[in-house]
Amino acid sequence: MQALKIVAEGLTTSFRYPHFVQGMHPTFDMPPPATLYGHMCSAIGDYFDPQRTRFAFHFQYEGRFTDYEHLHFFGKTPKMNPFKRDQLFRPRLTLYVEDVTLEEFFRHPRYAIALGRAQDLVTYRSVKVIDLIPAERAYYDGTLLSLRDAPYIGGRFYAVTMPRFIDDRRIPEWGQYAVLPHSDKPPIYPPTADDRFNLGTPSFDILVDPTEPHPFEPGINRGIVWHSWR
Repeated sequence: MQALKIVAEGLTTSFRYPHFVQGMHPTFDMPPPATLYGHMCSAIGDYFDPQRTRFAFHFQYEGRFTDYEHLHFFGKTPKMNPFKRDQLFRPRLTLYVEDVTLEEFFRHPRYAIALGRAQDLVTYRSVKVIDLIPAERAYYDGTLLSLRDAPYIGGRFYAVTMPRFIDDRRIPEWGQYAVLPHSDKPPIYPPTADDRFNLGTPSFDILVDPTEPHPFEPGINRGIVWHSWR
């Protein structure tokens, strides 16, 4: 099948955990689905039907650091409240979109493109339509998996609750995912027959990006896991 592949890079980003208001703002290790929807809305220039397309992605960064920010409160007496925010250094997002007719929006985005906070600007390094192909084996990393599929894929994943979608009334819908961080030694699925972690079969067919080879295993390419907002 064909898919739109967008590669974006920036200097910093931060994906704030909800419900943290003061003191410390930690960050998710990768963008929640709701953040990716907002990112696409910036490129398109308006809200779009979240059921129009599916998406997949790979995300990595070079480092993590903590910086100070300030909240400004204006009333009878203006106040400034400093707090710490976790940030990710040199993020790189590879976004796959099922609807290839959106290509022109990413080549000529309507608004400034940010990932995370409004000031976390990114640049599109590549926008192109590629062919995703079925395969017998693939590697997975730097992405989200369903909690059901994560044990089959393996790797050092962990469970997390993220905002899946936020509507125009700013009402969030939540989803439970398994975060599989980027790794220099990404797991290969299916494992060998004698691998003790071979637990069964995931709910999706193996589909790979043939332009993203495994770091050291010839003939193995990056697997794509599709997600939906609604």
